[in-house]
Amino acid sequence: MDRRRHIAIALLALCLAVAAGPAVAKNPHSPVAGASCTASGTMVIAAGLPSNELINFQVSDASGTTGWVLGYTPDGTWNVSVPAPNGPTTYQFVSKTWGPDGSKYTVFTSC
Repeated sequence: MDRRRHIAIALLALCLAVAAGPAVAKNPHSPVAGASCTASGTMVIAAGLPSNELINFQVSDASGTTGWVLGYTPDGTWNVSVPAPNGPTTYQFVSKTWGPDGSKYTVFTSC
């Protein structure tokens, strides 16, 4: 194969990889199988999180949803200290966000 053909094939492969975008679950807001979450008092504990992806944490309660970046976990676990719940509260360990205002993400586990 000549050099131009090699370059064309490499560019095509690159374009296909970029077009594929990030890998996400069919429903990106559904928990990922294998991960677990437990909330007890002011501590939220997760296990089975991916060790090769950025982990964000979100809290949804009567006042709305807030979140912050946790980082990476070497062993798939994370303990987060949270304020006392304000009514019904949901905690989520999620992927990095993308899309308009970070509205898209994959939920690793929720409780």
